[in-house]
Amino acid sequence: MLDALIDRKRIIFLSVIVFMLAGYFHASSQPRIYQSDALIQVENRAAILGLLQSLAGGEQMGNPTAAELEILQSRMVMGETVDRLDLTLVIEPRRMPWVGDFLVNHGVRHAWLERFTPTFVRERLPGALASSGSPYVWAGESLRISRFEVPAQGEGLRHTLRVTGADTYELLLDGTRLLRGRSGETARNDEGYRLFVSQMVAHPGAEFEVSRVSRLSAIGQLQRNFMIVPRGKDSGVYQVFLSGPDRSLTQQTLDTITGVFLTQNVQRQSEEAEKQIAFLDEQIPQVNAQLTEAENQLNSYRAQRDSVDLTFETQNLLNRMVAVENQLTELALAEADLAERFRPTHPNYQALLRQRSQLQAERERLNGLVGELPETQQEVLRLTRDTQVNQQVYVQLLNQRQEMRLLKAGTVGNVRILDNAEMRPGAISPRIPLTTLVSAMIGAVLACVGVILRLLLSQAIKSPDQLDEIGLPVYATLPASQEQTRLTRQIRPTGSKQQQDVFRGLLAVADPAELAVEALRSLRTSLYFAMLEAGNNRLMIAGAGPGAGKSFVAANLATVCAQAGQRVLLIDADMRRGRLHHAFHAKGMPGLSELLAQRIEPSEAIRTSEVEGLDYVARGTVPPNPSELLMQRSFHDFLQAMSEDYDLVVIDTPPVLAVTDAAIVGKLAGTSLLVVRFGVSPPAEIKAAKRRLESAGVRLKGAILNGLEKPAGSRYGHYGNYIYAYR
Repeated sequence: MLDALIDRKRIIFLSVIVFMLAGYFHASSQPRIYQSDALIQVENRAAILGLLQSLAGGEQMGNPTAAELEILQSRMVMGETVDRLDLTLVIEPRRMPWVGDFLVNHGVRHAWLERFTPTFVRERLPGALASSGSPYVWAGESLRISRFEVPAQGEGLRHTLRVTGADTYELLLDGTRLLRGRSGETARNDEGYRLFVSQMVAHPGAEFEVSRVSRLSAIGQLQRNFMIVPRGKDSGVYQVFLSGPDRSLTQQTLDTITGVFLTQNVQRQSEEAEKQIAFLDEQIPQVNAQLTEAENQLNSYRAQRDSVDLTFETQNLLNRMVAVENQLTELALAEADLAERFRPTHPNYQALLRQRSQLQAERERLNGLVGELPETQQEVLRLTRDTQVNQQVYVQLLNQRQEMRLLKAGTVGNVRILDNAEMRPGAISPRIPLTTLVSAMIGAVLACVGVILRLLLSQAIKSPDQLDEIGLPVYATLPASQEQTRLTRQIRPTGSKQQQDVFRGLLAVADPAELAVEALRSLRTSLYFAMLEAGNNRLMIAGAGPGAGKSFVAANLATVCAQAGQRVLLIDADMRRGRLHHAFHAKGMPGLSELLAQRIEPSEAIRTSEVEGLDYVARGTVPPNPSELLMQRSFHDFLQAMSEDYDLVVIDTPPVLAVTDAAIVGKLAGTSLLVVRFGVSPPAEIKAAKRRLESAGVRLKGAILNGLEKPAGSRYGHYGNYIYAYR
């Protein structure tokens, strides 16, 4: 796998470059997002420690800090911010499709386009890239609107504001002009539209999309861009963030949010103090009247009984009763406050009722002890108890009212702004270097996965052992040759829509020291012994399918045999798409088809080559019936005559699985070899070609593995375990 990855390093590198450029373009085309942050403190305590708050008892009201943070994100705070800054107004500049944002983010201005775009482009593309009437907004152009009022039916619709002059504009809806105006002046119409453009910096023709969204939508967008992060565990200090595409507006919005939050916090605390003062103002006169009445009754009774005093035991009992009565009175006041805020089933309310029932039981017990005292002591005790209870409650209420007034006058709330909103340097999104790097990594990973999957899923022949398992001994393994690639050209035959690869020149002549040529020399030696048992000196070179390289093998094998001193004849029996004549820089006509049709003599069909001892026969004119021509007696007689005149006759045939020509030629050849392309020809194709030839009575002597690729990790010219360079 590592060798395969190294072999495909160019593809992987190209994939990395493409993905990196795509990632950079995508990130650079995204709108810049900026972020502002502020620091606030929320104290985990109530700002007003009033009497009624301390009397509630039972469970606490929850975490005040968590409640304040929820209020900070509520529609109450966000809505007032939207109203103050008019965030329901949305202005979007019109950009050029696909590349507009990319160009604007890189600072491309309209004046630059006017300066550097050729005149003929502006004339042929009016209203487009560089025309003065271009509707696209470029860098440095902006629009500020202070007021935009629309009728109810116009809310949510996208209006187009088109700049018509240095300070004039027009407002359109679906192509219909609604009004015209000038910056710095209010424009209106009878339909309810009112527009005031405070600043307009754009070239004539530039267009902006202007819309008035719903208040709820603007609040939702603001909440999505808002974030709270705690600073330290249980510190009560929180950092708040707000992101947006406009630097100044983002900072201004965050300042407004924190200001609104602080103001409403102080107002809520002040309103709570006012409510408690009002409640105390209502209770104090009643308690005062009860105190006066109790004192009068006690003084009258003592005057009637001539100043009766309490004993020591009775005084202790009185103190205990007064304490219980005071607590019951306080609970009654607390219950009145809780009844305005909670239902009787609330846990706080239930805790207060349980505490009151316990105190009432204690009061009943003390009343039982009072019943055992003399009548005079009982009456004095009762009157003294009422007087002391009312007196203590009256004094507490007076003190509490004074405390509430002081707290109201100095209310500061439990929220503080430690740091005002500040913009962070640079944009937080998009992160162009990171996006580019990640895109490059994705490209590398996808390319590597593709190479590995192709390697794992490929069923092509990868080693000579696979051919041995099929039953074809490998006579030669030819490595891929860069020099042969340079000799290969692409042509498009007349009447064909597809291009075909042809080689102009012989590798054995152009580079005799090439490894592939050395392998062919080894094949020449093997064939010398293999053909000793053959019935004739004819050698058929076939391939299962197109692209196996049989013509290359046939031509260069004939060349190396001729260079060894043999007289060799190379016959192009592929009369359909034969291209052997290109190797000799000659034309394909006349050739074998004219010879078999008895239009020319053998001496006219046989041509000499630049290699001494090597002659060849081109394919000739493409006939309508190539198979029938090969089956004629004239082809058999021609081969018989050539076998007597030459030491070796090499015949190049069409693909076995495409047509039956190879089976016909194979019956007349004493030795047949099948060329298999490394990494291209699948085993199933090789088996099918072998069965087809065998069913026609042609026995394959073996195979030639062509195009073996050198592993990138090998050294010293090592091709697997089969071919070595020796220089």
